[in-house]
Amino acid sequence: MYSRLTCIIALVGLFLLTACSSPSSGSGEEAAANYPSKDIQLVVPWDAGGDTDAINRIVAEELEKELGQSVVVKNVAGGSGVIGAQQAMQANNDGYTLLAIHDSVAMSQLTGQSDFGYFDFEPVSLMTSTYQLVATNPSNPWDSMEDVVQDAKAKPGEITYAASIGSTSQLEPALIQTAADIQFNIVGYDGTAKRMKAVVANDVSLGSVSIAAGKDYMEDERMKLLGYTGEERSPELPEVPTLKEQGIDVINAANRGIVVPKDTPEAIVSKLNEALEKVANSPSFKEKIASLGTEVNFKGTEAYIEFLKKSEEDMKGSLEKSGLLDK
Repeated sequence: MYSRLTCIIALVGLFLLTACSSPSSGSGEEAAANYPSKDIQLVVPWDAGGDTDAINRIVAEELEKELGQSVVVKNVAGGSGVIGAQQAMQANNDGYTLLAIHDSVAMSQLTGQSDFGYFDFEPVSLMTSTYQLVATNPSNPWDSMEDVVQDAKAKPGEITYAASIGSTSQLEPALIQTAADIQFNIVGYDGTAKRMKAVVANDVSLGSVSIAAGKDYMEDERMKLLGYTGEERSPELPEVPTLKEQGIDVINAANRGIVVPKDTPEAIVSKLNEALEKVANSPSFKEKIASLGTEVNFKGTEAYIEFLKKSEEDMKGSLEKSGLLDK
């Protein structure tokens, strides 16, 4: 009797083990074969109206065409991108929640604003790179970054610079400070839209803005542009000199890509990567992105992973020099 019972228990255990393990071994490929079969959510961890939002709405629109399913943008602002990223990190790893990221993920972790980084997600693809403009209210006396540096040397710590603490917008003034040997008073604002409004209202002296986010303000001449963080001048605004031209050795871009929750099946990541590559190569995407003063800079999954590793290491060195590294 005992032997027979033991045998039955062993068979039941084997059945349960098989039932639990068999589907998972092929579940990734099976899920990918039918993926996507419903709407996809793209979490943008910033307010609507900023450049990250504008760029990723174009990504979503073009991705819909490739996948044949709706890609719905969900703005989850707060914590300089941390709150939305946390929400996406906790979502099901089934490919139906995507997260739009840029360099702020590493910035927040390295400055102690968050306890997670790039590789707490599965990277999919890098899509764009956006250089920034340093802007001020037109009523301010500076007409170049050279003027700003001269004034800042005379009044250390008095010129205010808007930044989202823990984001790349905090890195930019930090890099300028180090390169020019000056000191700003960095004032925190949550998101690009709020920073821009503060600059336009002259509540703060300086702020970084992309062509995408500041286009309307620039057209209405509510912003004066003092410098550009690209290696060369922007084709969209060729009259604005680079920081390097003005003696400030700083080149910096916001690099925007797509990630998914950790342990999303490799077959789904691959399918998304293939679709995003088609998006990046489509003439309509290139045209729309160029109109925002942004560059298409596609990197597939493997190249994107290497890019993130190097980017994180470079940022760590820059933050260390600027005294912003969380120790």
